[in-house]
Amino acid sequence: MVTGPAAGLPAGAARAVREAPGVEAATGVLRSGVVLAHREMGEPKLDRFPVLGVTADQLAGTLDPHITAGDPADLTGRGTVAVGEDRASDLDVGVGDSVELRLGDGTEVRLRVVALYERALGLGEFMLPREALAGHVAAPRDQLILVRSADGGAAPAVRRALAAYPGAQVRPATADDVRIAPPSSDQDNAMVVIGVGVIGGFALLAVVSTLSLITVGRRAEFRLLRTVGAGRRQVRRMLVLETGMVAVAGLTIGTLVAVIPLLAFAVSVTGSMPYLPPARYGALALAVAVAAGAGALWPGWSGGGRSVLGRRT
Repeated sequence: MVTGPAAGLPAGAARAVREAPGVEAATGVLRSGVVLAHREMGEPKLDRFPVLGVTADQLAGTLDPHITAGDPADLTGRGTVAVGEDRASDLDVGVGDSVELRLGDGTEVRLRVVALYERALGLGEFMLPREALAGHVAAPRDQLILVRSADGGAAPAVRRALAAYPGAQVRPATADDVRIAPPSSDQDNAMVVIGVGVIGGFALLAVVSTLSLITVGRRAEFRLLRTVGAGRRQVRRMLVLETGMVAVAGLTIGTLVAVIPLLAFAVSVTGSMPYLPPARYGALALAVAVAAGAGALWPGWSGGGRSVLGRRT
């Protein structure tokens, strides 16, 4: 993959890459936006979507939108468009039908649908030929160039071909490079972690407080057990077993409550199963166990807890 300065790379850079030895295909990626006028629940609505402008005959091996209908090779000229499968279903259009869009400069165009693709979540709802977008943006410069080499060793030849383009860099492509939504920043991630941490902290505090009050409120029960001959260790063992059962039940019910909506959302939107790294689930399980232990066991084991467990009389 080739990246350039913030201003982008001129169209000639992609042509130079294609002519480099060992390069089988190279497509420049031009980013822009379109406006779709449609009706939602009977009300007129305008939605703006980011789009990609690509070179159709260079897509093979460089970008895979997972075509489900039509032929991406027909994505040429100024009157064609490829549409995400879900968006096409919403608009009730298929291959051969037309959609009306407003391009980045406000020009209204009617485009013929030549292909439908599945990966609209990452690539956007519409994909247009590069030449269709180039005349309707302020600066028709590619944000990146996707390259497919014959044996993976064309990087030196590509660098030599781009010597005339200052700022061009060659590196391996990642999943975040092409997707429409830019990767979240460290600041965004930190805000999400802080927000979830605050909510989780209040939830744990509520759990600890509730279990502590329940344990303290069982004084009469503990005193009765001590009166009939139960030892302090036996009562504590009972508390440990009860706490373990509460923690396991909480984890099981919480997991089921979370999995059902996540499963429905993931399968309908991405077609795949939801995934949580085992380490993160382990951290959640540990937090639940610590909260349950602090709420149920601490009042019985701390200094103030001796009055909770009571003395044998």
